[in-house]
Amino acid sequence: MFYRRRILLALLEAFDGSLTKIDCQKLLFLFCSRRGKNYYDFFPHKYGNFSLVLSQDRSRLADLGFLMSHSDFQLKGDHAYLDQLEKKDRDTLHILVEEVGNLRGEGLIRKIYLEFPHYASRSQIADKILKHEEYELVSRTWNSDEAPCLFTIGYEGLSVDAYLDMLVSNNITTLVDVRKNPISMKYGFSKTKLAEYTKVAGITYVHISDLGIPSDWRKNLNSPVAYQNLFDFYFSQILPGQDEKEMRSPSR
Repeated sequence: MFYRRRILLALLEAFDGSLTKIDCQKLLFLFCSRRGKNYYDFFPHKYGNFSLVLSQDRSRLADLGFLMSHSDFQLKGDHAYLDQLEKKDRDTLHILVEEVGNLRGEGLIRKIYLEFPHYASRSQIADKILKHEEYELVSRTWNSDEAPCLFTIGYEGLSVDAYLDMLVSNNITTLVDVRKNPISMKYGFSKTKLAEYTKVAGITYVHISDLGIPSDWRKNLNSPVAYQNLFDFYFSQILPGQDEKEMRSPSR
């Protein structure tokens, strides 16, 4: 079992075996923050921080019989997951339980918004959860730059949640996928799933395969010269042949 899933199961055990979807997202985020390790990554969503990988893990653990098969997070059976954690993780979890006590629901969401205002930037309820003065202070931290511009980004070394967080942080409104074959073994980055997940994050997905480089041309790139030759070929042979209207596809 992935260690991050042991973290999730231990967190549920520490909080009496059952949490709502929203509370679990919030508490696991606080755990990762307090621990200083991104066992899960999160991006701003309509109720604050959200992790697609966490949602996927809930479904998988339910299939494996560790969780009840309904929408919330509830342990199935009597197991000692806390004892399976490294000491620092176990200690951090105990401290978190003492810190939040019985704080749940809107109170827990409010705590996240005040301490981590970035995760309130896509919230549909921030103006209801926070006092007017608090909302004004929190909203001032958000990136509201809407000047048209173009960014480039890859996903190597990133989870889909960290990837989406980078897009939201830079106020990106449209992601243009220029992969020739938008298929990936990495969770969340194949075309269908990526289009679905960018929509969840409030971002439009556009795929322009003609701007991609065929996979055969990307083999044996084992030196700076090989990369430069590929880039030279791309700029001289691929880009000039593209329709001008495609080249004007929105990036933000």
